[in-house]
Amino acid sequence: MNEIQKKPIYSKLAEIYDHIMSDVDYAYWAEYIDDLLHQHHPEPTAITELSCGTASLTLELSKLGDYDLQACDASPDMVLVGSKKLDTLAQPIPCFEASFDNLLAIREQDALISVFDSVNYLLQPGEIEHFFHEAAKCLTVNGLLIFDFSTPKNSIEAVQHLNEIEGDYHHIRYYRTSSFDPKHNIHTNSFEIIDRSRTAQQAWIEVHKQRAYELVQIKKLLDKSPLKALAFYDAFSFNEARSTSTRITVVARCQKP
Repeated sequence: MNEIQKKPIYSKLAEIYDHIMSDVDYAYWAEYIDDLLHQHHPEPTAITELSCGTASLTLELSKLGDYDLQACDASPDMVLVGSKKLDTLAQPIPCFEASFDNLLAIREQDALISVFDSVNYLLQPGEIEHFFHEAAKCLTVNGLLIFDFSTPKNSIEAVQHLNEIEGDYHHIRYYRTSSFDPKHNIHTNSFEIIDRSRTAQQAWIEVHKQRAYELVQIKKLLDKSPLKALAFYDAFSFNEARSTSTRITVVARCQKP
């Protein structure tokens, strides 16, 4: 086997991402987002999914309403996979590159959506604060930002379950390790990906780092932004989030004049 090469996150992983996420019920998640949209916005139409991955959620949302959807992700490899999915629709949905720190290509949206802990990839509170300001520029007056984040409690409970996972997908063999640093609230997931279709097997590694945030931290950052927090929900419910919640869904409204 050739020497293991380090790759950017969601580059080689893009090829097997849907396989790894096959246990995620995107249809259920889309219904929850659809409920949130109609609970907090009178008539949401223009909607962008941020950090969309391979656009599975956007695909499911397209089945639920007369939405004008688009999707974006910072990874060109994930965008490539997502575009192939969305291009098969009777009315193809745009899928393009954009990151949390630069959303210039997105304007006049009724809602922005970001799910599955994507915001946790922002490792510094200042990065989240900047994202909130960028998001506000993308939204119409009273437009919504809906996102979720993972808390330290989630990492503590999930780390053993996520550690030392291995599997196969076609010609790809992969190994996943997971660890959590409670002092700095950093959760690290490493993926070793081996391509066995080549004469000399090629191996890559991606190291994904996310910071787990407490509810009070996100509340303080929203208070400093042009967004007004409307609700903090516990996981996939309409119950109020608590300090003991593992995943929290946030709904915030743009307040710009």
